[in-house]
Amino acid sequence: MLKNSDTNYGVVAKGFHWLLFMMLTFSIVAGNFLADMPKGAEKLEAAGMHKSFGAIILTLIFLRLFWRLINVQPGDPEGTTPIQSKLASVMHGGLYLLMFAQPLAGILMSQAAGIPVSFFGLFEFPVFLDTNIPLAEFFRSMHGIVWILLVLAVIVHVSAATYHHFIQKDDVLKRMTVGS
Repeated sequence: MLKNSDTNYGVVAKGFHWLLFMMLTFSIVAGNFLADMPKGAEKLEAAGMHKSFGAIILTLIFLRLFWRLINVQPGDPEGTTPIQSKLASVMHGGLYLLMFAQPLAGILMSQAAGIPVSFFGLFEFPVFLDTNIPLAEFFRSMHGIVWILLVLAVIVHVSAATYHHFIQKDDVLKRMTVGS
């Protein structure tokens, strides 16, 4: 089924979930390798690719959020306490916020540093900021902090899904995999 139902996520929601997980993981790992590269042409090319993938990720997050807004969301499994339900909502909201913040901080960091952001060399994104090195440093710090928070949030998210699967023995994990 393409769309979500009251009890399960559809193929589109599952596709967005896992594609974004893989792309964000790749981008975080690549970004850390990029930070350690010596200055030069290879680093500039790698940074351009990193920024282009960040733009794809940002677009996919917007599409995922739009899909979420136009689809019914599966209800909580039987036995879910109000606090668990609230924590799940806060966690999902936090994940969306961090997923948006990461590529936006990267784009704003580049623009504040006076470095254009292009999409695989095909076109450049509109510039929202004038060159401002202190602001670029702020966004660099934010970009670095957000990836750490994002990794921690994903660990909590995966831990919660694992808890539901092995301890609660409900179908929360199966809803977002092929099990349901």
